[in-house]
Amino acid sequence: MRIRLPRAGRPKSEHLAAQSGPAAPNEQSLADRLAREQQLSPDEAAAIVGEVAHLLAAGHAVGNVHGDIRPATIGFMEEGRVGLIGAPPPRLGENLAYLAPEQIDRRRSGVAADVYSLGAVFFELLVGRPPNVRGEPERVGSLVTVPGQIDGIVTAMLAENPSHRPRAEDVVSVLESGLDAPPKKIVRASRKGRKLWHSPSVLGTLMVLLLPGFVLAGSGLRRAGETRSYLGSVERLADILPTSFALAFDLSIERDALRSGGRVSEEFIRVTDQSIEDWKTEVEGIDTGGDPGLRRRTERAAAALERLSDIRPAVRSGDRASTPADAATYTNAVNGLFDLAAELPTFDDEDLARQAKNLEAIGPVSEVLGLERQIMADALRKRRISDRSLADLNAAQSSWVTHSESIYQDAEPATQQALDSISGNSFAFGSYGVSSQRAVIRVVNARDVADVVRQLKDGADGRPVAQVWLADAAIFVQGLKKVMVAAAHGFADDIDRERMSAQNQRIGWVVFAGITLALFATLGVVLLRSRGRSSGTTPRPYASS
Repeated sequence: MRIRLPRAGRPKSEHLAAQSGPAAPNEQSLADRLAREQQLSPDEAAAIVGEVAHLLAAGHAVGNVHGDIRPATIGFMEEGRVGLIGAPPPRLGENLAYLAPEQIDRRRSGVAADVYSLGAVFFELLVGRPPNVRGEPERVGSLVTVPGQIDGIVTAMLAENPSHRPRAEDVVSVLESGLDAPPKKIVRASRKGRKLWHSPSVLGTLMVLLLPGFVLAGSGLRRAGETRSYLGSVERLADILPTSFALAFDLSIERDALRSGGRVSEEFIRVTDQSIEDWKTEVEGIDTGGDPGLRRRTERAAAALERLSDIRPAVRSGDRASTPADAATYTNAVNGLFDLAAELPTFDDEDLARQAKNLEAIGPVSEVLGLERQIMADALRKRRISDRSLADLNAAQSSWVTHSESIYQDAEPATQQALDSISGNSFAFGSYGVSSQRAVIRVVNARDVADVVRQLKDGADGRPVAQVWLADAAIFVQGLKKVMVAAAHGFADDIDRERMSAQNQRIGWVVFAGITLALFATLGVVLLRSRGRSSGTTPRPYASS
């Protein structure tokens, strides 16, 4: 539809004329009110423009264009309604500020011209004067303090290119969405105007919102770094625990055979020799420089093994008789290896804390079983047990039951199944399903070894009954060794996973911090440019209406 430059008194379109007409005597135009108040509050201005936009949208929907939107053609009806009214023709140039660029240039214009004119009225309601017709386009937000949503919609309505302006119904939608947050529907800004989010208030708000991101990133980086460093230290210890436990169990069996006056088999000696070599290789491969506790304990265990090297050749040949000093040398080495678990720290993670507690309990358990084997081997060899030995055996048995129950309850499900398999499903109750443990219980209850000697002698095949019982006890200890070494391996794997998780978190926080910093810097640059493009006029607050 071709629109001529509007002239005063030109009739409205049929659709709009049905809603308005010449001003009635009791009607007041928006121009009259502006003459008195100069400018309105953002809320009231938005309400007036929203009602006019609603009227225009109805007319535009059927192809009608008003063509003369200015304060004089907007009036206040009865009951406070806003409508379009007739007005005297403007004096020469009086309506120039409200004409769209295409109307001024007498180019083909349409409904977008009405949106521009209404945008100019909106601008005047907020600033107190119409927008400048010449020079750089002005932006409401650089002159007065308004919500970012209003700043954006006014800028869009005054776009030089008609195709960049919102429709009248879009204006209604944006204004009715509320003034507390940016509109969900983004209107198109003019080619020369800045985008809604380029307003200094929006940019400043976004930059402030990014500040907690820096704090969060810094805190996350610190926590992840501390966890990674902490677990890195624990990982070195966790890696040598499986080999340490394997050697400790092997040496305890060798020690108990020496105590009983028996000879250790060549096959088992080879197993212990290999365990010693594996442990030395494992320990040489770790760096204990930053962990004095671990370094002290590994050096103590290594020294105990060196002292053992003086007596093990005689043990191998069977020429060495058991002496308290020999047993003490073995015990020092065994305890030193098991005590490496005592260097494990306190874990916040419940699963790691439970596993560490179980691994620390292996040393005391080994001592209890070693004491049982020493007392039982001596009693079976002498075919009698003293009251003192009986009391010690009873205390050891009670301690074993307590420790076994604690270990079982805190073990992982897979470890519990493995413990059941070596104890006839009775590990949690003292492993009475194992023949050697049943023998201990019978001696404690009967206060005599005669019955146990008879039963062992029946299946001894000429071997000393003490050796028969020790062999069965060694099988149980070897089974326990296998289970606990596997548990130590599982613990080391969990520590490694936790450390890698902490490393990944650290990398994630670094990336997050980098993105946050980049966004902050970008917003800062845009804010500086936005302020540099402004007219330099200091925004002034609205006068109260």
